[in-house]
Amino acid sequence: MPSDVRLGLQAPQAGPNATAAFVKDFVHRAHAGGFTRFWVGDHILMGGFSHRAKEHETFLEPLVLLSYIAGGLDDLELGTSILVVPYRNAFSLMKGLATLAHMTQQRLAVGIGAGWAEHEFDALGVPFRARGRLTDEFCELFAKLRDAPDEAWRVGPHVYSGGGFEPRLNARTNLWVGGNSAAARRRAARWGDAWQPTGLTVEAMREGITKLKAVCQETGRDFSELETGLRLRIRPTPEASPHYIGDLLGPYIDAGVSDFLLEINTRDRQRALESIDRVVASAQLAKLIA
Repeated sequence: MPSDVRLGLQAPQAGPNATAAFVKDFVHRAHAGGFTRFWVGDHILMGGFSHRAKEHETFLEPLVLLSYIAGGLDDLELGTSILVVPYRNAFSLMKGLATLAHMTQQRLAVGIGAGWAEHEFDALGVPFRARGRLTDEFCELFAKLRDAPDEAWRVGPHVYSGGGFEPRLNARTNLWVGGNSAAARRRAARWGDAWQPTGLTVEAMREGITKLKAVCQETGRDFSELETGLRLRIRPTPEASPHYIGDLLGPYIDAGVSDFLLEINTRDRQRALESIDRVVASAQLAKLIA
């Protein structure tokens, strides 16, 4: 397998096992096996999902959770997959992101998206139909605050006179655009450092990369500047082949994917920890982690 392929894990965040003790056990178990990249997602309200049982309505706030994960480990790379940026004031959110990167001194992948859960927008008083525009505004603000923090500019309703935003977003804080849509690819080409769709087949991933290259060509963006990631839910059962990870990811790597966010079921604590061990062993066999 190529040595530049990176693997990360989705940290426990939802349901009855979203506890400090289990998050610590999960992260430290995976870290001991060679994982250094951990990701979290974003929901405000879980009660609006009709298929969710009451005990699964817990969902931890992403930036607070990443701060907890970073504690005591100084070689991690942290990521959000994804932050629903219309849920929050853009400047306030970027202050939190910049502070997290500053305090942890770690690489931060800011995965963002427009969102889809209309009941969460309703609860927050954010117009659901404005989510695309608000996401575009965030992406433009992010790029300007990171790359031109001393210049004065205006983006939508946001007026910035230049300077005064400290700590700053830095080169280790990258914008990852999540989503499978044409709008997501457009944002990635215009403002992003990476594109990260979810759950695509190998063929759909190839097609998506081809479309992303076309958008880059249309907009004058150098495609080689972009990373291509993929979020995948996996099932490393006891019956799975020792080559499970290599067999699963190999075709995606051949298609051009260089970064994988792997999500395992964490509803059963012991099974989740055993799954980590199987993923570690299989990823090591494929030479994807040390």
